[in-house]
Amino acid sequence: MSFEKPSLARVKIKFPDKIWISQIFNNYKDLQMEISYFLPYDIEKSIGNALIEIKHYKIEEIIEEIKHHPSVFEFSLLEKEEHRIKFNVKTKDPYLLYGVIKCGVLVNFPVNVREGFAYWRLIATRERIDELLTLFDERQINYELLRIGNAPYEITDDKNKLSLEESEVLDQAINSGFFEVPRKISLEELANQLGKSKSALSVMLRKIIKKKVMFEE
Repeated sequence: MSFEKPSLARVKIKFPDKIWISQIFNNYKDLQMEISYFLPYDIEKSIGNALIEIKHYKIEEIIEEIKHHPSVFEFSLLEKEEHRIKFNVKTKDPYLLYGVIKCGVLVNFPVNVREGFAYWRLIATRERIDELLTLFDERQINYELLRIGNAPYEITDDKNKLSLEESEVLDQAINSGFFEVPRKISLEELANQLGKSKSALSVMLRKIIKKKVMFEE
């Protein structure tokens, strides 16, 4: 297999025990969940924002558990039916997202979640996917590679391309250790290096991360 062609990897990843999703699946084994997207909300504080749909007959109990879980900063209900909800949730961002950013791997959303495991479809060159899986091993992330092969998609679409300035900002952020856990440089220090305001850099990084993480067919 060529290392230059895009590959599609299907990976089963366990959510950390401290994240609200793990608790919900521990308490409601037959719950159905789909993550429409997951992106950084507050980059400085490592808070992520996700759009999620849940189906279950005990939906009221689930809402209360999510809202009061210590890992949840904000819960906004968008749609509600008798046994289904769609909501935004802001929560402590696990290492997974930053690993994807650092290795330059796209996530093909939506992501299905079953029994506390997220089933990710990752798109990149084989070399970048191998780099990410090595990172998972180093961080002792509980995952299983289910399948890997040639991707049936092109990853050269303009919506995923960075401008020259965005590429330079991302390279500086990676090389300075901004995406390490724990971080080696603060958002303010990185902004000073780049000659930008902290708020402007935060906005730019969110745009960069959206391009570098989300893949839409």
